[in-house]
Amino acid sequence: MLRFEDYELALVIVLTRFLEALAIVLSIFLAMKGYKLRYVVLTVLLVALSVGVSVGALAFREHFALIVSANLLLTFTLLSLLILYVVKNPERTKSFSPPPGARCPVCNVLILRDDDICTAKIGDYTYFFDSCDHLVQLLKDPKFFLERKSVYPGKLKEVYVKTKDTKRWKDIKNVKLVERDGKLFAYEKAHSSAESVSTEELLKRAQNVLGGGN
Repeated sequence: MLRFEDYELALVIVLTRFLEALAIVLSIFLAMKGYKLRYVVLTVLLVALSVGVSVGALAFREHFALIVSANLLLTFTLLSLLILYVVKNPERTKSFSPPPGARCPVCNVLILRDDDICTAKIGDYTYFFDSCDHLVQLLKDPKFFLERKSVYPGKLKEVYVKTKDTKRWKDIKNVKLVERDGKLFAYEKAHSSAESVSTEELLKRAQNVLGGGN
């Protein structure tokens, strides 16, 4: 017959394995979705701390059930809040650094700096552009770039630009595209009188072509 100590140890082992599996799943999810490494590391650290608390609870048998229950509840709460924050704030939590060898699909230039780059996910592939103006060129005439095989058809999503004025990453739907010296730049706080391009219409027309519409 199993002693109470055996049940405690078995419970800790089960919880540890469960938390390890949870950490692996969440880490893979964050990495595959392109979120910053710091959030993957934070997820692993939270789970590792939780495992440590569960193991340490064996030294306090009188309060073992309470400690383990509270630890599990706190871990799930913190992980849920972390994932919620990460998913709801992609402009802050995603990694926009281009991979080695990335080239702009418009001009085919090798992207070496991330000062003015923009990104657009089409289908399952993320494209990097060396300027906002080149991103807009593709959105204005996606058919040309499809025929040239610079990009491939798919659902247009996750279009982000680095703003000229604040140097922050923003969803293209939340910026103003203003022409300066014959080129378009993204502004987060452009003057209200500045003439801008409608990003909503731009995205809608591009999606119709990239997604197989008219």
